[in-house]
Amino acid sequence: MPDLMGSDYLCLPENMMNFPNDDDGGLLQMLHEHGIDLTQAMDLEFGVHCPDEATALQIEQVLQTAGYKAHALYDEGDLEEGEAMTTENEESWPFWAVVAFITMVPEYHEIQRIQAHLNELAGPLGGESDGWGAVIE
Repeated sequence: MPDLMGSDYLCLPENMMNFPNDDDGGLLQMLHEHGIDLTQAMDLEFGVHCPDEATALQIEQVLQTAGYKAHALYDEGDLEEGEAMTTENEESWPFWAVVAFITMVPEYHEIQRIQAHLNELAGPLGGESDGWGAVIE
């Protein structure tokens, strides 16, 4: 069992929200700090990185068959205004991915479960769960 007061969790005494100290917990923390009500359902996007177009299309079909609203996409890469090209940017683009769209309450353990399920479905085809994001309007 994780130590709720130790380094495994981000503790916020001023608002009593605790999030695991990892990428998923950090994103939940950021959403909370921006005033997003994490007790309400919202649109989340779960990414699956794919090595190529054929794999992306296969994974799209597998995820749709499993009940996910999923779409394959190609990202050529696009620098933000004022952003410079770096070695990391160059290595990251272009790429194929599949995005699964889910409306849900952004709960840490459910997010972890979904990412594991996406890995289970996409892994045998060469895909890998690559995080999630919230659609904030």
